[in-house]
Amino acid sequence: MKIFKIILVILGGFAIIIGLMFLTGYIDVFYTKTVGKAKQNAQREVFEETQSYVEGKRQEILKIKLEYAKGDAETKIALKSHVVNQFANIDEDKWLEKGYITLDIRNFIHKMKQ
Repeated sequence: MKIFKIILVILGGFAIIIGLMFLTGYIDVFYTKTVGKAKQNAQREVFEETQSYVEGKRQEILKIKLEYAKGDAETKIALKSHVVNQFANIDEDKWLEKGYITLDIRNFIHKMKQ
């Protein structure tokens, strides 16, 4: 009977601690830092695979490549900077494998990032 009371007190203590954490918002913060972060990362990965995102990026790099071919030295520097910023998180090799871009465009992006 004594062990039962000890277990009951311990469980009651945990319940009080969890209740206080819930009331102060710590559970929500913990959820956001773990599950919420993973959920946002998954949504971002899905978004980056959507046709509209891929097509928009593909059209943007084609336009930049054309402007780069026609541009003067100053324009080329600006376009290179733009490509580095806009395509920093894109793995051009993966995009080539998936067929999103051609080898020519992959090489252009790679050259701009160097």
